[in-house]
Amino acid sequence: MPAIDLLFPVQGGPVPLDHAYLLFSALSRHIPALHERTDMGVFSLRGVSNTRELLYLGRGTLRLRCPIEAVATLLPLVSAPLEVAGRRLSLGAPSLHALEPVPALSARLVTFKHAMDESSFIVAVTRALEALGVQATLKVGRRRIVRIAGKKVVGFALELHGLSAEHSLRVQEQGLGGRRHMGCGLFLPPGRAARVQSRGKAA
Repeated sequence: MPAIDLLFPVQGGPVPLDHAYLLFSALSRHIPALHERTDMGVFSLRGVSNTRELLYLGRGTLRLRCPIEAVATLLPLVSAPLEVAGRRLSLGAPSLHALEPVPALSARLVTFKHAMDESSFIVAVTRALEALGVQATLKVGRRRIVRIAGKKVVGFALELHGLSAEHSLRVQEQGLGGRRHMGCGLFLPPGRAARVQSRGKAA
């Protein structure tokens, strides 16, 4: 089943800059089945500005990546009152966007178990790409730390270059590493990824 992106306009906040776990918890309170959907990715919220601790949404965006058959499951989020760190958020009607088969992709944060430094991270990424049957040139970015369920999780920003159209779509649909419900391992074209305001703290 092909994957698509759902973009919900979102208002409210501000929310903590490191909000991935809190956001997924809020979404799951309205749609408990999200916990079981390993084929779904939740991007961090996109806003208009941020401080060291807070993301200001303005007319922000929530991006969810899912199989097209899951759209009906997610529509109850429209106008549902979401609470993230004590702040009320409201989602509008989403727009649907097909994934683009572009030759370069970028992820804000990719995590693998026990990949705590760049060398072990590269090994883990290489193995994951081989398992997907994907060929790409790697460009590892900054080491970042996010908090998930009270625990610190280490990962790295990552760019993939030289992708064929088929491999580009495969990476976007499957992702890399774990914690895709928490915004990790999700890829966008580099320019679009750079516009996402929320980032984990650099280590």
